[in-house]
Amino acid sequence: MIVRISTLAAALAMAVSGVFQAVRPFDADPRVLGEEHLILGLFAAGLVLSIPGLLELRRFGARGPWAVVAGHLLLAFGATSSNVNGADFSWFPYVAVPANLAVLAGSVVMAVTLWRAGRFPRHLAAALPVVWACEVPLSQLGGGIVVGVFWLVVVQRLGKAPVYGADVGEVVTPD
Repeated sequence: MIVRISTLAAALAMAVSGVFQAVRPFDADPRVLGEEHLILGLFAAGLVLSIPGLLELRRFGARGPWAVVAGHLLLAFGATSSNVNGADFSWFPYVAVPANLAVLAGSVVMAVTLWRAGRFPRHLAAALPVVWACEVPLSQLGGGIVVGVFWLVVVQRLGKAPVYGADVGEVVTPD
């Protein structure tokens, strides 16, 4: 239940930040001003709140969530420090680049292992690397909306998932 609530909160935080980003003009100003504080806060919260959902995907056969988790924590740290400072610190690229590589590589590994395991919808497994692209490179275009929808669908799927120890073909719903 906690995993689903956390993942739902992540979905909402990402979707709301995506809506804010989608309706704003493109911003090349390195300073964090006005509603950008809210956007960065929601982004960082969404990254951290999605961690239980990422780890929950292990029960469907996912490998690699720890790389994504590490990347999410680093990105959340970087976003929060930029938010508090009012601009990116000079060291930000040294955190952001490895964090993004970890999230992308971990997402690809998770997608492949979930696809092969066959216990999680394949379209959702294949979407994991796309989620990273929407989280970061496409964020200023409103990519958070896509991320939010993805996690909402995952929350719905987690609610229907069999519990640990059940046979793959047997459906046992949690109490």
